Amino acid sequence: MSEQVWYLYQNGQQVGPFETQQVSQLFLNNMIAKDGYIFKVGWKDWRPIEEGYEALGIPNPNNPAPVSQDEYKKQVEKRLEGAPRASINGRVVVHNNGQLTIGQGVNISVGGIFVETGDQIFTIGESLKLSVRCDGLPKAFNAEASVIRFNQDTRFPVGYGLKFTKIETQAQGTIQQLVDDANKRGDRGRFVK
Repeated sequence: MSEQVWYLYQNGQQVGPFETQQVSQLFLNNMIAKDGYIFKVGWKDWRPIEEGYEALGIPNPNNPAPVSQDEYKKQVEKRLEGAPRASINGRVVVHNNGQLTIGQGVNISVGGIFVETGDQIFTIGESLKLSVRCDGLPKAFNAEASVIRFNQDTRFPVGYGLKFTKIETQAQGTIQQLVDDANKRGDRGRFVK
């Protein structure tokens, strides 16, 4: 796990700290304002977001390298290879004790879940509570998770990537069995659209 050393300032509000990967994902999902500022522990002062591209390892949008849809899908597939998961179908209730959304489960692993929903109401790093009822799981389970990304790219399901922070051992075992079965069939939780 990398250190949480990044802070953002946008829309008159400072947020953070974040890990490098979290800030990169925020940027890639257009959740950082183009006129936002960034700060890294160790820097003397805040900098415009464009001065942080290299340090974050993200492409400069002013010099975009065109990527075809096929190439983009290959990049996503490559990322998924390192994180075995299973495609799922079912309802997932997500809330923070104030706001609530009901989404569709897309894929799951013992580490987290992707929930398809157009409701962009939670922030990266926010702690959420989940109730998951999906095909392939013998019973519903409750868990806690943190938001690690929000995908807005309509070539794939739009919604939240959530990392489990608290989940029952029995639910983990059931999920692992589902993932193992999916991997035997060659289904690694690919995005279908």
